[in-house]
This record gives sequence, C-alpha cells and structure tokens, in this order.
Amino acid sequence: MEKIPEEGPALIIFYHGAIPIDFYYFMAKIFIQKGRTCRVVADHFVFKIPGFSLLLDVFCAIHGPREKCVEILQSGHLLAISPGGVREALMSDETYNLVWGNRKGFAQVAIDAKVPIIPMFTQNIREGFRSLGGTNEGCCSSSD
Repeated sequence: MEKIPEEGPALIIFYHGAIPIDFYYFMAKIFIQKGRTCRVVADHFVFKIPGFSLLLDVFCAIHGPREKCVEILQSGHLLAISPGGVREALMSDETYNLVWGNRKGFAQVAIDAKVPIIPMFTQNIREGFRSLGGTNEGCCSSSD
C-alpha cells in the first residue's frame, strides 16, 4: 500500500489466485485509504457472463486492448493486470509458479504510458480457497 501513489498513474501487477479475493480487498483498501479507484483488466469471457455487468462496473473492469490500458494510465488512473489471469488461477498450485506464458504486454503498457510497475503478492492466497479434483468416485455415481 505504501507504494500506491496518492495521485497519478501506476500499473499494479498481481498474482491471480483461484479466487482473487485479496485483490478485491486491495481495491477496497485503496478506496478507503487513498480515495482512489483502481481499474482492472479482466478476461474477455467474464464480460459474456449474464448478470455480471454490474459487478464488472463496480470493479472498474476493462478487457483491454493494450491501447486502452495505456490511455487509462495516461489519464492518471491506477490500473491492475494479472498476466497469468484465469490460466494461472486454474493451473498454478501452492508452489506459486507464475503461469504467464509469453504474456509480456503489461511491460509494454508501462513503457508506453511511462508509469511505474508496482508488484503485488498475497502470501497464502492459494491456500485460502481449495478446489477438489482428480476423482469422480463417490459423487453422483449411478448407484446414488
């Protein structure tokens, strides 16, 4: 929080946990402590989920493209991007491996907008929510 400017732009890069509740609280804390909102880049598919538009508006979510991200930063806003996105949320594990692939566009956004990059990481966000997988035994079998 101490790195978030009181005014002016910055690009916040965060690790995408299975449920990024840490980021939701982070956004609330920025608003409460600094009186600022932080836009966030969300995957294209969430904009297609029926009934999600209000939530996306509340979280100031955009789906890019890169030029729009630069424009937002040049307008003096905070912008958050999770380069790993949904892939990282679903495929990473408790070792916190980054699952970015070749996603380096966030760095070009920061260069083009001439803004600092502020990394964010929440310890134990992977352990906060567990999903079960790997077996279908015992659940909804034909004998139930």
